[in-house]
Amino acid sequence: MQSPAGFRKFASIKIRTRNRRVPERVHMLSSEQGRNTFRARSLLVPTIIIFLAAYLMLSSSVGFGDVMASMAAIDLRVLAIVLALSLVNYALRFWRWSLMLSSSSIALPPSRHFLIYLTGFALTTTPGKVGEALRTFYLKPFGISARHCLAALYNERLLDLVAIGVLAMFIVASSGAVTRSFGLLGAALVTALIVAQHPATIARLERLSAFLPGRLIPSLTNAATTFLRDVRSMMTVRLAIVGTLLGLLAWGAEGFGTYIVARELGLNIGPLAAIGIYAVAMLAGALSFLPGGLGSTEIVMISFLAYAGATAPEALATTTIVRLATLWFAVALGLGAWSAIEAFPGPIAAGSGHTSERKSPHAASQNDPEGR
Repeated sequence: MQSPAGFRKFASIKIRTRNRRVPERVHMLSSEQGRNTFRARSLLVPTIIIFLAAYLMLSSSVGFGDVMASMAAIDLRVLAIVLALSLVNYALRFWRWSLMLSSSSIALPPSRHFLIYLTGFALTTTPGKVGEALRTFYLKPFGISARHCLAALYNERLLDLVAIGVLAMFIVASSGAVTRSFGLLGAALVTALIVAQHPATIARLERLSAFLPGRLIPSLTNAATTFLRDVRSMMTVRLAIVGTLLGLLAWGAEGFGTYIVARELGLNIGPLAAIGIYAVAMLAGALSFLPGGLGSTEIVMISFLAYAGATAPEALATTTIVRLATLWFAVALGLGAWSAIEAFPGPIAAGSGHTSERKSPHAASQNDPEGR
């Protein structure tokens, strides 16, 4: 029979061995998440290549030197104002986003929340901006479920479409049939998204799932109905009104930035027309479901600027500067915020006084050794 002293020695060795295995497991998961982060960021490479290739192709067709000369005519102080208007856009949209998650983000410091929100912009060039769902991974440690976050993302896209559709009316009403078709398609999409979360639609989907064969399709239908219920419960009348107004101000700010750039290049275009052109171009990009609207947004914006009296080099230069100051500025901020969050995990909850020891919100914890 083993003596008490020997048993204590054996137990201490076993405890030290067990405790030594935990950091190895955490390190392994952190390395795996680092690889996943690298793979996610690599998704940006194709969109950057597409943007550069399209820019070079269009520039060569209208005169590369003329385009560069037009871009060089922009005063740096004017460019700073345009970038500041983009920041206004991001701040207003974050305000709307925080209103959607106000009931579940009590433990989340506002500054940290804003950083997480900006992180989603790193993958905003994905089709339909679905890459912005990256925020769900960093909000989960603060008690915000993925279901709640995805519902907020859905409502954000819906309110954006409504706001951009309203701003597009500044130019759609006085344009041709092709432009009006964009307005009709946008209105149809908004109507479909609103109808999808109506209680009658959800009830029909639930009844339909009971008659569908197999397991996969009924389970997907049930998941869809649950998601739509989350969306509907979040979208109150107050949020719909306030969210639409904030969206109008946010996208109107970037549209006004388009006006400033156009005027700086000598284009005779009014602020309402510039905002309308920007909104129609954004709407065309959203309806194309291309990554970041690349290609479709640029073509529409260039076409409308040319119709307003700009030369081909001026229209291309204006469009390039606007896209750099809006889309690619957002991507750059998102990458910076993403790197900051990975480098400095920050507090687990507001006022907790503790910092996260993980380099990623997916790393394992004591209560959840598998990192789920």
